[in-house]
Amino acid sequence: MKIKHRAVFQNGMKILNWEDLRNSEIDKSYFLPHKKEDYLFNVQVNEPSNLTKIIIKELENAGLKKIFSIGSGIASQEYQLKKFSDSNVVVSDYNSSVLRLKQFEVFDDALLFDALQDPLPVDESWAVLFPRIDTEFDDDQLKELFSKCFSSGIKQIYFIPAELLSLRIIMGELKAVLISLIKRKPLVFCGYARDMRSFKKIWSPYYQLSKKYNKDKQIYFLLSKVI
Repeated sequence: MKIKHRAVFQNGMKILNWEDLRNSEIDKSYFLPHKKEDYLFNVQVNEPSNLTKIIIKELENAGLKKIFSIGSGIASQEYQLKKFSDSNVVVSDYNSSVLRLKQFEVFDDALLFDALQDPLPVDESWAVLFPRIDTEFDDDQLKELFSKCFSSGIKQIYFIPAELLSLRIIMGELKAVLISLIKRKPLVFCGYARDMRSFKKIWSPYYQLSKKYNKDKQIYFLLSKVI
């Protein structure tokens, strides 16, 4: 099952534009600062989150020291992985704001990367992180992305869903409609929220669920199938 995921943005945009969101301070949770000191101030933490600890442990268990993040956004999760582990952490996104992260030299690299069009620049020695990118793709595109990872020899995918369909998510969608009416701002289509059955149908030709954690934030560890 899946439903449309929609949101209201403070800048009043009518069509989702990540470039605008990353460059504008109006919607602060999506803004990527232009100065390194401002960026570090926003993402700095003294202790790793539970999610960070879990990911680092899984990397260690798999004997991997490199992780490639697809659609990193402001890369707050990736920053914690870099700060609290000795892993090689590469971030990527398909809009030019990611080049600011490259200039900051916080990560081992930051790439302007189209997940569907560009060759995946990693191999079996890497784990791949999907950090809340599922709403960005329709079913066929998301399946294509899993297929690309599988063909590249990626054995481990760490999948953090943006919108795992639940009663809370459905209520959130209704809340977005009300906010749109009250504030008289456009209701913007932002992709789809899916249930677990839908996700499994998409990744199951290539990957199987190895572990899952639901504390704080949900994350699913996927292991490649042998075909």
